[in-house]
Amino acid sequence: MESANYNLELKDGWRFHLGDVERLKNIPISRAHRCCQAGGAVIELDMFKDEAAWKEVVIPHDWLTEQPLDQNADAAGGFKYRGTGWYYLTFQLPDTPIEKARLVFDGVLGNSPVYVNGVTAGRNFSGYNRFSCNIEDYLLPGKENVIALYVDARRFEGWWYEGAGLYRRVYIEFRENARFEPEKCFIRGEQAEDGWNAVAELELSGIDEKVNMTINACLQDAQKKEIACIEIPARNHTNINLKIPEADLWTPESPHLYTFCCELKKEGAVVDCVCASVGLRTVEWKADKGMYLNGKRYRVKGICCHQDHAGVGAAMTKEIMEYRMSKLKQLGINAYRVAHHAPTDELLDICDRLGMLVMVENRHFAVSEDVFKQLDALVCLSRNHPSVFLYSLFNEEPWQKEERGRRMAEKMRSRILSLDHTRAITGAQNGGTLEKANASDALDVIGVNYFLADYDATHRRAPQKVMIGTENCPTYATRGVYKSDKDKQIFANYGDEWGDFSESLEETMETVASKPYVAGCFAWCGFDHRGEPTPYGWPSVVSHWGFHDDCGFAKDTAYLLAAWYRDELCVHLLPHWNWKTGEVVRVCVYTNADTAELFLICT
Repeated sequence: MESANYNLELKDGWRFHLGDVERLKNIPISRAHRCCQAGGAVIELDMFKDEAAWKEVVIPHDWLTEQPLDQNADAAGGFKYRGTGWYYLTFQLPDTPIEKARLVFDGVLGNSPVYVNGVTAGRNFSGYNRFSCNIEDYLLPGKENVIALYVDARRFEGWWYEGAGLYRRVYIEFRENARFEPEKCFIRGEQAEDGWNAVAELELSGIDEKVNMTINACLQDAQKKEIACIEIPARNHTNINLKIPEADLWTPESPHLYTFCCELKKEGAVVDCVCASVGLRTVEWKADKGMYLNGKRYRVKGICCHQDHAGVGAAMTKEIMEYRMSKLKQLGINAYRVAHHAPTDELLDICDRLGMLVMVENRHFAVSEDVFKQLDALVCLSRNHPSVFLYSLFNEEPWQKEERGRRMAEKMRSRILSLDHTRAITGAQNGGTLEKANASDALDVIGVNYFLADYDATHRRAPQKVMIGTENCPTYATRGVYKSDKDKQIFANYGDEWGDFSESLEETMETVASKPYVAGCFAWCGFDHRGEPTPYGWPSVVSHWGFHDDCGFAKDTAYLLAAWYRDELCVHLLPHWNWKTGEVVRVCVYTNADTAELFLICT
């Protein structure tokens, strides 16, 4: 009987318990003995004593959205206590031999030991990276199996609303011993002297050269038409190059994609497959000229976003991600900064398909083995996506302005380049770029959060490098409000109130546009999010600086940004016209036209 070869999505049927589970008292020696052996890792817990304390949930799940607001909780996290929780899932497997099984979590917010049939299968220490556990030796074919997680979300990794729990996809990959190692496969488009190639650097396991094993590689265009195919003997390390005739290039404005699929065959039968979208594009960084996309100077019109949306918190589905991305593109935005952590595969798929450049970001600035594993996961997730054009090592780190920060950035950059030599590397520094030794010395592109006044001096210090505004112009506004009120903690939509650590949107855009060595900027931020209610505190529990509210409805300030970003005509008139006779009303037009004329029609 052949082993199974499929992905098992673990979405439904999970049970969740908020807080710790009561531990058994007066455990007899025989049971204590069992607790310390394989399969006994959780039996000292009376997990099901109170079944009413457990509830059924669907993944993705962010338990923090359901918790009450509390004035005494942290403002940064949205005035909610995070706490701890347990998850478990009972599921039946078919009676099929299991050769390889990998349990994959795209993200768990909180420190998380993972138990499979009572064995500690793995642990995770960051809420933002994908991690996995090999579990084939713990599973029972044809029988009931149990996965359990304890999630401790009390430790902050960020100063924003992070959520808590199993907030991203969970699944098991079942494979034969002979298989692709998908996270070690690097698939991309590559420009050659005579045109374009689709390139696949493939890593496989379990290849037996005594058996007839081959790789069938095919490239399809957007209409699913095969344009290049090859079949070659399979090896543990296999490189494939397919010539692409009449190549169509990828840009945010025209995101043309090819599909590159590689099938592993054993005695003619397909036993595994790895596929990736391929977008053909070049990115060059030219000193004094900025960034070039496919040989043409290209202005980065970027936005920063947290992963938080009304109702669901951090547990965003791909449908919500696509909705948000489409709203951003309507404003003329062409680049997305994942602030301040690794994205999901679904988000990058959407950006590939809709056309959005992405700067992915590493959460922790350190050179420990744990952080290097997180950095590896970020790169292996991102490098097969044409939308990803820039890696960011950190955001606003105190050591960024020191020699030790430079050394750390240098080591982290080398780690990335060992996995992906095709993209530039930056970091988001809020100051320190003029220090004698600082992190920007080790980076390909100098990223600056705010600090417009340092641009020229930073460029004189490193004239061989392009700069980019990695975070800029947080503009306060409350949707539908046209008179600011400090007592009510609300802001008008005229774009003239912003963070005191920043510069205005207009000053930012004028500065960036006037300096050819600056490739563009990322405005802060795309959507209101829980937490960080700067400059206020309680009872504000949501930020004020999104260009959309937390449901995704555009504020008037969104069109101020669009007037700078859109290539096509943008005209937006504010405010509404539901005023009382005699009121003095400030009327404003956001436009990228040379002139605008206002007519008041009295009736």
